[in-house]
This record gives sequence, structure tokens and C-alpha cells, in this order.
Amino acid sequence: MELMIERDGARVNIKPEEEIHFDNYKEVEAAIVKEIEAGATEVSLDLSNVTTLYSMTLGMFNKIAAAISEKGGRFVLTNINSDIRKVMKATRLDKIITVR
Repeated sequence: MELMIERDGARVNIKPEEEIHFDNYKEVEAAIVKEIEAGATEVSLDLSNVTTLYSMTLGMFNKIAAAISEKGGRFVLTNINSDIRKVMKATRLDKIITVR
């Protein structure tokens, strides 16, 4: 999977160029964890190319939010569509992950 990664000090924006699904979500997770371990305190995941969330993606979001929170940072989802916003509210992940 191709990921566009932009760094600005301790802030990182990651944009998957395609849907996140079972075959590639580990690549996204590994890229985000690598940035957190390198000192990122804010990781934004741009979901403009993502239309659907699967259960393993939600689990990944929860795991990432916990990992970055332990280091005093935050995990942000940006450019989400209305369906993803509804899923975030229904699962209450919007309470632990910033949604823009």
C-alpha cells in the first residue's frame, strides 16, 4: 500500500492512497507505530481515500490511540465521510480519537 507521509516536527500526517482492508491494514499500523516511536506527538490519518471501516481497522485505531496517548500525544482522523463518522460515534471511538 502506498502511504503519503508528511512530517512537520512532532506532527505527522499519513494518507493511505487506497482503502484500508484486511490485506493492508498492518502496513498502515506499522507506519503509524514507527512515527510514534520516532517521537511524533500528533499523528493524523487522512481518510479521504477510505470509504468503509472494517472491524480490524477500528481495533487498529483503538490500539494506536492508546499507544500515542501513553506518550502524551494524540491520534486524529481527518477527511472522514459521513458513514465513517457514524461508525465512530456508534462505537464511541470519537470519545478517544479526535475526528476532524
